[in-house]
Amino acid sequence: MSSTCVRWTCLALLCAVGPAVAAQRKAPAADNELVELDIVALDKYEQPVADLRQDEFQIKENGQPVDIKTFDQVVTLGTPQPDDARIVSLLMDDVGVGITGTSAMQQIAHALLSPLGHGDELSVLRLSRSSDEAFGDFSTARDRIAGYRGGMVPFSRRDTPETVLRAVARIANQLAAVEHRRKAIICLGLTAVCDVDDPPLGAHSVIWKYWVDALTAAARANVSVYVVDPTGLNQRANVGGIGLVRLTGGERFANSNDFLRAADAIWRESSRYYLVGYWPPGGKPKDLQSIEVKVTRKDIHLRVRRSR
Repeated sequence: MSSTCVRWTCLALLCAVGPAVAAQRKAPAADNELVELDIVALDKYEQPVADLRQDEFQIKENGQPVDIKTFDQVVTLGTPQPDDARIVSLLMDDVGVGITGTSAMQQIAHALLSPLGHGDELSVLRLSRSSDEAFGDFSTARDRIAGYRGGMVPFSRRDTPETVLRAVARIANQLAAVEHRRKAIICLGLTAVCDVDDPPLGAHSVIWKYWVDALTAAARANVSVYVVDPTGLNQRANVGGIGLVRLTGGERFANSNDFLRAADAIWRESSRYYLVGYWPPGGKPKDLQSIEVKVTRKDIHLRVRRSR
């Protein structure tokens, strides 16, 4: 990991301060405005598919087909050129991970940020620190990794999911100012902490409000949540449920010691994707709208949000 850390340190010293997202804040879009989806299309080798046409996509909201009104393919590589930034926030779990995991978490964080380009927008936040914001310079990001400590707040089945959902909503709202761009939140932490499950009691759940706030804020800001579990190769079953990650169009990386592979995949998916817009169908208002996206071409799978 030492070479990765050196790479990160050198990059942090050489890069200029990225423009503050706070200076560009705008109000989130209303529900009667054009809905914009960022869609990552991958082949069977997990590589981006770059030649899909608008007529190959099919979208339904709440089970109703919708017409695609806008369609664009976005390529951002993280160079200092205008509009070429990838936008990534690293959220470090200091609740589920104990104090003994501090050093490993810091090393993995550097590995996950190794694909960072000179023009990228990066922020690092700690789960228990509500004062950490999703913007800043590279020096701030580096200092937050150095200042990370595991076990800052005890894990709680009642309070920890709320903490995670509040953090996702806060980060998404802070990133919403940058429009027409996919953003990634990488939650580096235990899967049981970062990937909050769909509340089984629905609107009767004590976290329902925070669940709705997190999903709607993520949808409006084009934010997808990824989870990288730091426990490595542990032989535990990696069951893919329907939780925060799947519903926001992200992915889970667990039961593996290859954190560089996870980093490459996440940053690659932040580099090449489609932006598709549609007008939402009418109907009785709901807390959350379900979204279904398919592509007619074979052997392609999508990372796309399932709710807004």
